[in-house]
Amino acid sequence: MISQVYKQPPITEAVIGIFFENQIDEAAVSDLQKKFTQYYPNDQPVENLSLKVALGVGEDNKKIANTDVEGQIGHRFSTADMTELLVIFPKSFVVSQLAPYPGWDSFFGRFVRDWKLLKRELGFQPIGRLGVRYINRIDIPCDEPIVKHEEYLNIYPNVPDIFGPLTAYAIQTEVFMEDLECKLIINSAAVPSPILNYASFVIDQDIVRDAGVPQKDDDIFELIERIRVRKNEVFELSVTDRARALFKHDK
Repeated sequence: MISQVYKQPPITEAVIGIFFENQIDEAAVSDLQKKFTQYYPNDQPVENLSLKVALGVGEDNKKIANTDVEGQIGHRFSTADMTELLVIFPKSFVVSQLAPYPGWDSFFGRFVRDWKLLKRELGFQPIGRLGVRYINRIDIPCDEPIVKHEEYLNIYPNVPDIFGPLTAYAIQTEVFMEDLECKLIINSAAVPSPILNYASFVIDQDIVRDAGVPQKDDDIFELIERIRVRKNEVFELSVTDRARALFKHDK
């Protein structure tokens, strides 16, 4: 399938994420601050908390729950207009682009730049997971309370006609793509529209490899490029010509 070039791509966020097998020292993460502020003037410390609950039985046969809270300190870097983001935690490195999307060459070029800077400072770090995520919001003009999403989307729930028209939905699908050795996770849902007299739907696709992840830069970049081609194909299969027409002209 040939990918389309749209005047107004409906991308609200694009993400490339690298997740490390081992935790980087928090002090080393903090030291990166001086290096990345040359590209991202805004730097905000952030904390990632995880809660673990272990259930068991006590001596009196009563159920007990042991909780353990773990926290990681990271940094959230951003440009002055807050559209280009970089989030670094001891176990992850995530480059994000908010709307307006500048195109793949610009986004991927920024990822390569930041990744090489990270490696110069920290050296080789084994990678356990790699992912590319694209969130698209389809905004459909409407004058009626019900929008027939099946006229715009090819991913939606199928319910018996006797139930009547859907007023909202949320679905998730997951498949394994043998050629990429990656999981494809698609979430689609009706969401509140930020535009008056519009209905909005989200197509959120996440393509992830969490086994046999390449470790060399050239191999990493090649895989991301292949994922990029596939995510375009997935998107084209997920929308109809009627939806495509919305991306080709100004609202």
